[in-house]
Amino acid sequence: MAHAHPQPRWWLLGGSGLFLGLLFSTLPPTTAGCVYHDTCIKVSSAGTDWCRNMALAKRWPVGGSFEDAEPILRPDGAAPRGCRCFNDAEDQILDDEAPECRFDPLIDELDQATRQECQALVPPGYDHNCWTTSGSQASVVEGLFNQGSGACIGNCEYGSPPLHGSCPTPNPYECATGGGGDDGCASEGYETSTGDSGLDDAGSDTSGGAMSDIDTFVACDEHACEIDEAFARRLYADPSPLLDQASRLVYDTKLQRHVLQGVQRGSLAYALGLRTGDQLESVDGMIIHDLESALGAYTRFSNATNLKLRVKRGTQWLDFTYTFVP
Repeated sequence: MAHAHPQPRWWLLGGSGLFLGLLFSTLPPTTAGCVYHDTCIKVSSAGTDWCRNMALAKRWPVGGSFEDAEPILRPDGAAPRGCRCFNDAEDQILDDEAPECRFDPLIDELDQATRQECQALVPPGYDHNCWTTSGSQASVVEGLFNQGSGACIGNCEYGSPPLHGSCPTPNPYECATGGGGDDGCASEGYETSTGDSGLDDAGSDTSGGAMSDIDTFVACDEHACEIDEAFARRLYADPSPLLDQASRLVYDTKLQRHVLQGVQRGSLAYALGLRTGDQLESVDGMIIHDLESALGAYTRFSNATNLKLRVKRGTQWLDFTYTFVP
């Protein structure tokens, strides 16, 4: 008998001391499923790399002025370019540029990737405009094109079903993570892949609930966030308002780190400054490299009133501070 171990997958729920409790409290059970030998063999296909370019990217010596700026270019002389690999469902969304509620978050990811790559091309001792989005010194992310097969999983299927049985029929998100994928449209009233519009029979919104007023409870200044303590405790006691959100931490065995996936505009994770692709490095200096260290952090910091979270975003290290306020 072969055993299929589900990948650890945690909903990213809340902030500060309870941040860890919420982060780790919904860890799924680790009991293994069992399949017959040589049945339900999973075959995966590659995803697609999509890219955007950056125009007007410039650098200038620290202490100098923008008038002294020179273009930021890749080693081959081309403009900075940012790419991300997307699965087949996302690939179709990018092709169609619709629906808008699913297309816009993917564009946001590519914009961020492009600006990160721009910054990575700036040598020490230089200022730059890679993150400047308005005014006379702004850089501009432009274009959208696919660059062929990427390193992520595009789709998968199972062959060799067992006698008198059947194999799973996962969607592209499940192919990569073992879990589902939120299409990002339920809270906007669009139909989802399951036919749920996010509205009940009376036309009331059932998808957002208390999360529609998230800005009332979370306030961030750059990478320092304050979270309403009562709000976090309510979510800790009853996380159901967050179950429709796709934000989750998935353990990457190659990186030996947990990586955020499915962070969408309007979600709690997004409000806390986190983005898809962020790699969780440490909590208050404690490196989180496996399940044991994650649970150790939960035990050690679960009663803290503030904490520091370090993530790696592209080539950049970011430090976030989360503080409870009464």
